[in-house]
Amino acid sequence: MEDKHVREKFYKTSEKELIFTQEDRHVVFEQIRTLEKKDKMQKKSLFSSPKRLAPLTVSLLAIGLCLFLFIPSIFVGTGNVQNELNKSDISGDAYQDDAILTTLITVKAKTEDNRIPLNLLLTYSKNKKMMKVLSIPSATYAPIKNMDGTTSNDKLLFAYAYGLGGAENVKATVSKLFNLPIDYYAVIDLETFSTFIHAVNGIDYDLQEDTRVRAITSVAFDFQKGTNRLNGEEVVALMMAATDGRNLSEENLLHLIHAVSNKMENEMPEEQLKELLSQIETNLPLDQLLEQNLEIKSIESLSLSAGTRDDMIDGKYYVMFEEEYLKTVAEELLIFN
Repeated sequence: MEDKHVREKFYKTSEKELIFTQEDRHVVFEQIRTLEKKDKMQKKSLFSSPKRLAPLTVSLLAIGLCLFLFIPSIFVGTGNVQNELNKSDISGDAYQDDAILTTLITVKAKTEDNRIPLNLLLTYSKNKKMMKVLSIPSATYAPIKNMDGTTSNDKLLFAYAYGLGGAENVKATVSKLFNLPIDYYAVIDLETFSTFIHAVNGIDYDLQEDTRVRAITSVAFDFQKGTNRLNGEEVVALMMAATDGRNLSEENLLHLIHAVSNKMENEMPEEQLKELLSQIETNLPLDQLLEQNLEIKSIESLSLSAGTRDDMIDGKYYVMFEEEYLKTVAEELLIFN
């Protein structure tokens, strides 16, 4: 009952009002540590056990949305931006000259002051046809550029709206956080994503138990054990919950991606797909995106939960990471065996 009381406290507090007293801080973090202890008992390495999906070959035209959202596009004749990486920044044998491309996928809530609740960092090996996915917590303490060129740390959640603002600023923030060049970005409004999901009559998804997760435009979502028909915001909310693995196991991130991919491939009309894709803010050329095919032998999900530290700064809650830990994660993103 006490755990439930603490979670209720989170859900009934907006981001703008998320300020705690010293007593609140002690109670909340004690509960978080208790929950994390149970999770970490099952962890055997620096990262949570990687989850992989079976090999697949996809058509960007047939499944354009989910590829645009979740899979980096590989363009024939496009220069390899990864060559710009300063190899001395990556220690040992971590860096591989393996035609690795990086993509940042961001979901933006326009009605919530352009906050960005979901950020997926992907790396793809063109030679080995393998991809890695990393979901970054929205409360991550991150360096955001200001209008005058200086940098201030705040939640990644605000990188689109604050400072210099926009998609380029989100890309620069994540790149600086991991000291890793990012080739491409795509920012999609939550409303547009919801339109995609509505067009295919929602996503059916099985949950192993009753689950409550924090929502974006409302307080929270309550899901029952078994099959749930999800709308766009519910899909994103479950992905957010799977990012830290507290309310929902981390393996759900890839399962949700797979569920969206299958539905889009089978049910999204081509003309509607093209129209909705044109609403995405990106540095990827749409005409090339729709012409390519991409073969993926495996998709692996990495986790940041083993290095997560919850902290308070000036009465506000943040997710913190040590610089060395993030460097190790960046190296792992570039290794394809």
